[in-house]
Amino acid sequence: MTSTLLNIAGKIDPQTVAIFETVNRVIAELGIPYVVVGATARDLVLHYGHGARIQRATHDVDFAIEVASWAAFDALKNRLCEQGFITTQQQHRLISPMKIAVDIIPFGHAEHEQTSIAWPPEGKVVMNTLGFQEACDTAEWVRIQDKPELDIPVATPVGLSLLKFIAWTDRTRDLRRKDATDIAYLLSTYDAIQEVFDALYEEGNIQIMESYDWNITHASAHLLGQHAKNISQANTRQEIIRLASGELGERTLDRLAEEMCEHINVQLDRNQQLLSAFMAGFNE
Repeated sequence: MTSTLLNIAGKIDPQTVAIFETVNRVIAELGIPYVVVGATARDLVLHYGHGARIQRATHDVDFAIEVASWAAFDALKNRLCEQGFITTQQQHRLISPMKIAVDIIPFGHAEHEQTSIAWPPEGKVVMNTLGFQEACDTAEWVRIQDKPELDIPVATPVGLSLLKFIAWTDRTRDLRRKDATDIAYLLSTYDAIQEVFDALYEEGNIQIMESYDWNITHASAHLLGQHAKNISQANTRQEIIRLASGELGERTLDRLAEEMCEHINVQLDRNQQLLSAFMAGFNE
């Protein structure tokens, strides 16, 4: 986990802060490592933290928790229900007292062969958990409230990029469009982070800038690929390499570029270039 602190206190609504306060407190009481993921993490870091444009409204809050067993996952759910959260037919989803959906995704020893989870008792619904460990290990501390101080671990854009590429390769076509548009957003806004922007003008990265004719967006997508590879574990890295190599059937980079488009005639070429830049960095 990074040691830097991103302060966005006062920028998000009190209802969301209340969810973070309750979940953070209960998780801390149980001693469970966790990280905020999904669209909420994207917006906390890139929009509220670094001023990138907002992509779309966020309607739920996603947490990934590292647990040793399903019993630990159930213990967390039970504690939250004691705080007024309500269970749903989806095992990972609770409804907060403010009627906001809260998703809790377990990873760790609850995983099957360390790559997926099969929800008990039947084990019928399987979810790929590649990338969650990396997102947790490299999370960024974000302060969302000053008085009293409330700091939460949030997945960085680098960690989110791994999660989104894996999610896109794992889901059916009717469910993965959101992942594709999130990938487009991450690739096109990474340079909003000042440290990334500055890094591209450092001596060691000038060659990257030159290779993209000084296009800062393409160069930063390349850098995002480098950074994603640097934190990725072997199984996660191999799955993304398989995507780039065309080994996942109809899940190809060309198909991903299409699904990243809001207007295919306008954005397809841009998306192909962004994906090419990311994969170039990832394969270095």
